[in-house]
Amino acid sequence: MKRLKNLLPAIALLVGATMAMAMNFADNPTIRFAEDPDTHVWYDLTGITPGASTYECDYAPTETCSREEDSNSSPQVEVGEFVKNGSLPLAMP
Repeated sequence: MKRLKNLLPAIALLVGATMAMAMNFADNPTIRFAEDPDTHVWYDLTGITPGASTYECDYAPTETCSREEDSNSSPQVEVGEFVKNGSLPLAMP
């Protein structure tokens, strides 16, 4: 029993490390495209993290910020209004 008591901190550390690894998700793995509402130009947002120097999805529950393909009929990925903040790669036709 004493040996098990001495192993408890190590077991707790192991469980904690396992949980931390399980909660560590990739940055932005989903393929996504967005259309600029002003210019109607499509951008490839795959692998780009939203931010002040890239793009943001402003709160707009009835609008679509990004889609799975560069088409308005493609399934929605993110909800909101697309706001371009920096240079982004164009979607290839």
